[in-house]
Amino acid sequence: MVMSSRACVSVFCAAVVLSTLSYAVAPEDRIAGDLANQPKVQLSGNVHSLAKAENDLGRVDSNRIIEGVSLNFRLSTAQQADLDQFLAQLADRSSPNYHKYLTPAQFAQRYGMSSNDISKVVAWVQSLGFTNVKVAKSHNRISFDGTVEQIESAFGLEMHHYLVGGEIHLANASSPSVPLALSPAVLHVGHLNDFAPKPRAKVRPNFTSYVSGNHYITPNDFATIYDLAGLGDGAGQTIAIVGQSTVNPTDIANFRSAAGLPASTFTLPPAMEGTATRCSGDEGESDLDLEWAGGVAKNATIKFIYAGLGKSDTCSSRVNSVWDALQNALTTAVAPFVSTSYGFCEQGLESQNAGFSSTVRSWVQNGEAMGVTLVAASGDAGAADCDTSTPATQGRAVDVPASIPEVTAMGGTEFSADSPTNTTDNPPGGNPPYWAAAGATSDTVSSALEYIPETAWNDTAQDGKLSATGGGASTLFPKGSWQSVAPGTMRSVPDVSLSASADHDPYLFCSEDDQKTQTIVATCTSGFRTKADNSLTAVGGTSVAAPTFAAVLALINQYLGNNGIAPVNPELYSAAGRTPKAFHDIATGDNIVPCAQGSTGCPSAVPFQYGFTASAGYDQVTGLGSIDAFVLAQAIGSAPAFSLAATPASYQVTQGASITANVNLTPINGFTGNVTYTCTDNVSESTCTGPTTAIPSTQNASFVITTKAPIARLESPLHREKLFYACLFPGLLGAFFISSSRQRSIRSVRFLGLLFVLGFSTMWLGSCGGSSSGNTKDPGTPAGTYNITVSGTATVSGTSISRQATIQLVVVP
Repeated sequence: MVMSSRACVSVFCAAVVLSTLSYAVAPEDRIAGDLANQPKVQLSGNVHSLAKAENDLGRVDSNRIIEGVSLNFRLSTAQQADLDQFLAQLADRSSPNYHKYLTPAQFAQRYGMSSNDISKVVAWVQSLGFTNVKVAKSHNRISFDGTVEQIESAFGLEMHHYLVGGEIHLANASSPSVPLALSPAVLHVGHLNDFAPKPRAKVRPNFTSYVSGNHYITPNDFATIYDLAGLGDGAGQTIAIVGQSTVNPTDIANFRSAAGLPASTFTLPPAMEGTATRCSGDEGESDLDLEWAGGVAKNATIKFIYAGLGKSDTCSSRVNSVWDALQNALTTAVAPFVSTSYGFCEQGLESQNAGFSSTVRSWVQNGEAMGVTLVAASGDAGAADCDTSTPATQGRAVDVPASIPEVTAMGGTEFSADSPTNTTDNPPGGNPPYWAAAGATSDTVSSALEYIPETAWNDTAQDGKLSATGGGASTLFPKGSWQSVAPGTMRSVPDVSLSASADHDPYLFCSEDDQKTQTIVATCTSGFRTKADNSLTAVGGTSVAAPTFAAVLALINQYLGNNGIAPVNPELYSAAGRTPKAFHDIATGDNIVPCAQGSTGCPSAVPFQYGFTASAGYDQVTGLGSIDAFVLAQAIGSAPAFSLAATPASYQVTQGASITANVNLTPINGFTGNVTYTCTDNVSESTCTGPTTAIPSTQNASFVITTKAPIARLESPLHREKLFYACLFPGLLGAFFISSSRQRSIRSVRFLGLLFVLGFSTMWLGSCGGSSSGNTKDPGTPAGTYNITVSGTATVSGTSISRQATIQLVVVP
């Protein structure tokens, strides 16, 4: 590829050296003309929901620099259709693409913008004076830095300050405009606001267990309760945690020491972008995620991908945020398992900003094509994900990215069988056999004895604030075919749940981040206790469920010996259907929260509340339930399926003859059932027929392929009557010229008539006479080699699976 030196910026030159693989769908040029001389079109959406007129404080300083403004591009229609098909094939055990993941370069070659389009956009951005221009490896994103004045001029908008929740933020007051030829390709313009997601961890400090008898979860307790024995220790596996604050590696080391884990090998990497900064709340969230991902997968490599602060960012108002860390982790394939405990409600992002959730989904699909699974928290506000306090006023909502179909959404449970009153105060001897008794003067670090029955997590009533598992139906994304057990047509969350209560059997962790005082306090200086006051720091929320389940998936991957198990969600739902014991069905509890009378979605009659109730099977409270990890690993590794093969694979047939091809079915992992067959025959002048009804898997299928022989025939170019007159006309015309020439004694006319007769006589002999040249041949089935596809479809545990076999047909004369 030839590019000007001006267009070859930053990582772009290296990124365009792509694989030489060729694909049926490849990037095509979509941008016509010179972008600098085109009228502009305003993009719909792209204004954050919190940028409201009533919160407007006026214009932003025109000289302020905003880093990382980005143009995010959508796939072409053909590319998106091909990607959807490819992702389905990744989950199809009979497909040649099953678990055949792409590299970042291959993804860019197949699904990125064309190099010509990239060059045009880079040249346009540079012509506007923007600097630090970068092209993402996926070729679906270009970022750059510029002043507010440049941004306002380039995109035809105004940047304003807004006062929200006592904090001053900046955001665009109207949707951006882009050149007409560019507008169909732009999905979203990023980094035009500094509303960053907030950490969700529910921290409960100052507990003492050997005095009160309270129970807490440590990594070994988690392993006992959720049956991790036999899955391995995570060696050779990699998990990525995304965040937006630096951490103190000492906290991770202290946690591992207190939990009796191997010494930490964690080293703090530099911030992905910006300046590494400790931000209260965010630091505690990152500590939790890093410690517990490594606590469950004890010897896995844990990579920390976090966004630092930009030049004008603060911890509370930041353009550079965890969204950037997530985009980086998903599109560069840094690890096969990525966990995020951050998110934002759909309505909050989408009331005017319809492109951002779709942009996040494009990152997720990019990652899944490369074998990356994203596990995300479903939220801690029950069915009211847009609210932060009680009573709720914003209506029922679910969380992005959890609501994206390709993301594994994690809900929360709490243990119900280990205390009659389901509170923190659990007498040591009052709840056998789930926990071992506490020591008289010291803690029993790992005391869980077996799985403890669970209910849905909802501590809202006792906490006086929203504290419940997120769940409900998306308003943006339809559900995948694998989620047929969920109600309605839209994507339901969560998929799976794990213990999440901060009030009842919470998780222990170590963090210097004191979120109440926003000061640095050394913790876990004596085991899990802090020497100063002998306290423990405990935590809950779906923030814990996300990193722990990402670690469980890494252990399952190790157990199965795979290089990835993406797409994960089809595997989970299929396993639940055929191996119910892989999940603990949670049929009690709810995520119902109180709402303000007269507010959005609130019932008009008492009780003023909304949400969902857990029930047998899948529900929008705890999803499929919690897990028995070892049984789940076995279920995923032993999914019933079948393969098809033609025996023999190739047949030779003479034109006009027929052959009977046999297709044999081989059961995989105990598959039984009836299979419906179809034959896709694209061979000219032939037919392929097989079984007309579903047949048992124990029977082989036979297909009769019939070819057509060549046939000789006489083809008349004209109808008989028309042929007669057509053949008669030249002779009469010639005779006229000859006779006319005799009467007028004009030699030239006589000569012309003679030529006319001779010429048309020749044509008559060829076309109207008895020559065999009028006979043509129907070629029948042309000689050659053809591939005929036979498909077999069956239903396994409520999920339709399809397998194919190829019959090679060699047609000879």
